[in-house]
Amino acid sequence: MLNKDFFKITSLYAFGVVGFFYFIWALLRLVMPEASVDIVQALAGAFGINMPDTFSYEGSQGLQAMGVVAIIVLLSLGLVILNVFFSAIITARLIQPRVGLITSSRGVLSTTWNSEMPHVLIRLSNFHKSNLIDVTLQVVLIVEEVRSNGTNGEQFRSYLPVHAFTPPGILFMEPRMPWTIAVPADVRLSNSLTKDYHFKPGAPITTSFSPGKKVERATRSLQILIKGTDTHSYASFAIHRKIPIDSQEGDSYTLHLHRGSFKSLPLYIEEKDDLESYIYS
Repeated sequence: MLNKDFFKITSLYAFGVVGFFYFIWALLRLVMPEASVDIVQALAGAFGINMPDTFSYEGSQGLQAMGVVAIIVLLSLGLVILNVFFSAIITARLIQPRVGLITSSRGVLSTTWNSEMPHVLIRLSNFHKSNLIDVTLQVVLIVEEVRSNGTNGEQFRSYLPVHAFTPPGILFMEPRMPWTIAVPADVRLSNSLTKDYHFKPGAPITTSFSPGKKVERATRSLQILIKGTDTHSYASFAIHRKIPIDSQEGDSYTLHLHRGSFKSLPLYIEEKDDLESYIYS
């Protein structure tokens, strides 16, 4: 469908072509004034430039002829480059996935989703009319710390992949259908530096990654990467969302999640605010 980007880009393309033609015509008038009218006729005939029958290729007129040929070569190369450049811009701007993926701004710390383990729940839905296919999710816990060990203010950030969340993928995602991302809230995580990190939101953050170091301030969040394909344009998309979990400064702990559960929703919702509907426990 045509949009304002289409008209803006094509207008720039048209003005660029016209401006380039005018620039070449002006150069030709400087090099060989008597050929300027022939050049205009030649451009109208797809560069079928015909030199005057009485034109000599010797002496000073020979240099003029070489200049005309060089300018025509420059014209051809410039138009090719201009066309390729704007074609790439048009392709990148207009062939875009039709996606309106949103998540709830906050998560819910729920003990009713699974009676055996608490979970962090995040609502997800697509508010564009196109269907999405082969949607995959990746979840990482980000821990940012300010630590001290003789020297105050040491800053550290760690990325801990979460593997036991659901759903890891959605084969077919219809518009306005709510989904729930469920991340275990009492689990051991690890990376190449940190082993057996206990992620348990709702309890104070009392340990640091490195033994012997004291945490002055810490914040934790879930980073979610959502990738897939839009069935309207068959273009791929990648969307990033950040959900704050908790923070601690000294002995003061703050949970940024709701405690309770999300309200039950119909299969298709009308408003984006429906994703924020929850029930306190």
